[in-house]
Amino acid sequence: MREEAWYTQTQRTATSCHAPQMANSYSLLAALQNFLHQRGVEIEGLTADPMVRLMIDWFRLVPLDLLKGPSTAEALVFRYGGWSEGCATGFRFSLLRRITEPGADGADTDWFAGITLMFEPSRYADLTPFDTASSDWKSLDAFLAAVESSPAYNTLAGVQPMTVLLESGGLR
Repeated sequence: MREEAWYTQTQRTATSCHAPQMANSYSLLAALQNFLHQRGVEIEGLTADPMVRLMIDWFRLVPLDLLKGPSTAEALVFRYGGWSEGCATGFRFSLLRRITEPGADGADTDWFAGITLMFEPSRYADLTPFDTASSDWKSLDAFLAAVESSPAYNTLAGVQPMTVLLESGGLR
């Protein structure tokens, strides 16, 4: 039953998965959950290396037709650095898929979903925060090379995080 709690049913074919048209970040998150379920991935055991590979595969292999209208951009966003919310702190290592939806008023909305690994903050305080998007690079392979050559990836590739989170949201 635990599996059913986080897995959202979507229509599937033998070669791809399709989710209902997206009206918010929850449908994007459901598409990620569907992909993880199809791959048999338990996120609690992920480290940085397999997490990055999963997110790259999701971006490359699963086209998302989730918006009611056309998206203006789709990219992967890689970021890491210290995180604090109230009395909770951590070192965040994230790879998120971003879809930009144009608004009727001309303002874009960015929808995000991805995986975040949280580590003990003081052990990684010397790593300078960093973020980049795949759209900043000539190709997805160049973006992947940038991720894999980052100080955080090289430090954390095989380290077990304190926790692994599926993250979603939107920015306007």
